[in-house]
Parts: sequence; C-alpha cells; structure tokens
Amino acid sequence: MLLNADQVNLIGQVFESYVLEHHRNDILHILRERDDEGHYPVIVDALTLFETNMEIGEYFNAFPNEVLPIFDNALRRVAMTALQSASQTHDFSIKQNLHARISGLPVCPELTRERIPKTRDVGHFLSVTGTVIRTILVKVLEFERDYMCNKCKHVFVVKADFEQYYAFFRPSTCPNEEGCNSSKFTCLSGTSSVPTSCRDYQEIKIQEQVQRLSVGSIPRSMVVVLEDDLADSCKSGDDITVYGVVMQRWKPFHQDVRCDLEIVLKANYIQVNNEQLTGVTVDEEVQKEFEDFWEKHKRDPLAGRNEILASLCPQVFGLYLVKLAVAMVLAGGVQRADAAGTRVRGESHLLLVGDPGTGKSQFLKYAVKITPRSVLTAGIGSTSADAAYLSGTDVYHTESIHLVQHPASVAKLVLEDDRALILHQAKCAMLTRRE
Repeated sequence: MLLNADQVNLIGQVFESYVLEHHRNDILHILRERDDEGHYPVIVDALTLFETNMEIGEYFNAFPNEVLPIFDNALRRVAMTALQSASQTHDFSIKQNLHARISGLPVCPELTRERIPKTRDVGHFLSVTGTVIRTILVKVLEFERDYMCNKCKHVFVVKADFEQYYAFFRPSTCPNEEGCNSSKFTCLSGTSSVPTSCRDYQEIKIQEQVQRLSVGSIPRSMVVVLEDDLADSCKSGDDITVYGVVMQRWKPFHQDVRCDLEIVLKANYIQVNNEQLTGVTVDEEVQKEFEDFWEKHKRDPLAGRNEILASLCPQVFGLYLVKLAVAMVLAGGVQRADAAGTRVRGESHLLLVGDPGTGKSQFLKYAVKITPRSVLTAGIGSTSADAAYLSGTDVYHTESIHLVQHPASVAKLVLEDDRALILHQAKCAMLTRRE
C-alpha cells in the first residue's frame, strides 16, 4: 500500500460526500433491486470528481490500483447511510457488491489514447478506444482463499495475483501479528471444497481503429480483462472505449525458460460506441427520400432496383448480375425459425471467381467503403484472418477462415456456418453474424 492511513481516510471522505451529492438517487435505485448478490455499477464522471477535490485526482492518477478499492468501500458506506436515513426501508436491502466506474477522463494525450498503450504506461489509468476483434466465454474466477495456520489457528486471506494469471502463493510465515513463525497452513476454501470467493471473468482483445491510423500503419491489439458486471458487456465488432489500468502479467517462472511479459488493460468501465453510428444516418429527410423513391417506382419495382444497381460500384461498367449479388449480401436477409425452434440464418455467401483485371477487388473495396464498419484483409500467405463488421445494430463476428492455394489458382474455402462473406483469390471481406 503506497497510501498512508490519513490519505486513505481523506479519499474515502471526499468520495462519500461526492456520491451523496451527485449519485444519491443511483444508490437508492440500487438498494431497491432484489438481487442482493449482484454487482452494481455507479458511473462516476472523472472531471466532476476531480473538480470537487484536485488532490483526489492526483492520488487517483498516481495510484489507481489503490484508490479504486477505496472508492468501492466508500460506496458501501454511502449505501448503508442511505439505507438508515430512508423513510421507508421495507423495499430496500443492502448490497455489498458496488463498484465505482470511472468515465469521462479529460481529453489529453496523457489520459486518452487512440493507440495501444506501451510499457511506459504500466500502472496508469487510461482511456483507450478500439474495436473488439475477439471475445472468450465468461468464466468463473476464484480471486481469494482463506488459510488457517496449523500452529496458532490464525485465519487469513490470500488474494490471487493478477500479474501471474491469478495464481495463489502462500506466505512464507504466518502473518499473525502476535509473532507466530509457523510455515504450515491449511486451505479452508481450496480444491477440496466449493470455492466461496468467485467472480465473473472474461478476456477480450481490442484492436486500434484502422480509420484513425496514418497511411501504412499496421493496427496493434491488446488483451482487456473484464470482471464482475463488465463481463459480457460487449461483443466482437463493437467500437468501445475502455477505461482501466494498464498492467503487466507473466506466467510462473521455470528454470531455463524465458519469461514473457504481456501488457494488458484491466478494465474499470466500458463504453460501447455503436449507438453513435446509428441515428445519424437515418433521419427524417433520409426516410422521406427512401419513401419517395419507392413511391416513384411503385408500379415497376424492378426498375427501381436496376437504378440502385446502376449506382453500385460505379467504377465498374455493367456486370449487373454481380452487383445484384453483392447488394444482396450487403443487405442481408431475415432470420427464420422452424417449428422446433431451430434458427436459420438469413445471410448468404458469395464467392467471386474470375480472371485478373475483371474488377473483383473493386467490388470488395466498394463493399468495405459503403458499410459502417468493415475490414478488408488479404488471404494469401495466411491460414486465418479475423475481421469484424457492423450494420446498424446487428453485430457480426469472425473467428477463423482457412484458405488453401491450389496449383490451378482456385481458392478452397473451409468455414463454419453463420458466415456471410465476399471472397476471391487475393482478398476477402468477411462478414459473420453473431447470434
């Protein structure tokens, strides 16, 4: 602990007064919830908090890993105070799992990043913007264990070490203040019984947004660790802003084996930015233009379709059949469900095969250009490619696609279901719907 007792008390008192002034209604709403074991966030605006007390901002920027638990403890004290002062307490119940989620950092290069943090940023609380390119299933994580000294029967808690992939390490001697030097302990919540201190855990990988990079730059990626209520809060393909602490971790040491360090971001709050892309393009004017267009071609809808196809990929002349196929893939379909409840995807696949110079790449580049978010990736020389695509509020997710080059210059495609893609020998733009 790098903060002394006076500093801890100051941070707790200032944060309590801030929460009572700005988030009292949020606390009362949480106390009305019926799930006493759930995890509840309280979203705190960093600028407003720092304006309340600049000293708190200095402590937070210097020691984020120590200050965030103080915030959580202060929230529990505020919840207890609000429960005692409430006039009607029969609808309220105390919640132990309250988390302060920090957002709205000042926009400056020291705190807000569009590029992946580096080693010099370890230990700092940053805001990082990127696109989710991979997610894993939510897992159960045991984050602490109770041990008892065999000599003095002192019970103490050992927390999992985040920097070593949540491994547990027993102390060399008993931590009893009375001076017991025993080194033999019994685990009270080990593998022989059901763990009692567990939380939701998930890892995702984010990548720098291509449109924000300079020409010729390769987007980098990093792992983001999500815990408690943050788990499963975003999906592959989402544009997100992650607020968290940059940390490093490594696997246990082994003799004559090189130790590899990994830079990860331990998230405190996630803001999904997908909604900002929608609602801007579809306004009343666009809606009226759409309705007027089809009212004009009400008697001959195929003529309206042909007019749309004529404007699709204008750099390629003709090839209306190919343009129709590309337009159908981009528009997508409607998911169906049979009587047994089996869902059938509505997206189709498209494979473009042709001689060099026939415009295959032009169709792919145009498809990537007109979609709100997409990735154009090369298939030659690689066994797997990851991409993500978003259309409106429908999220698409890609995991792996395998390309095998044959002597006859024919690309063999191996993929799973629920894939919608546009592919040819050299390049592919792959779209996958996440159910």
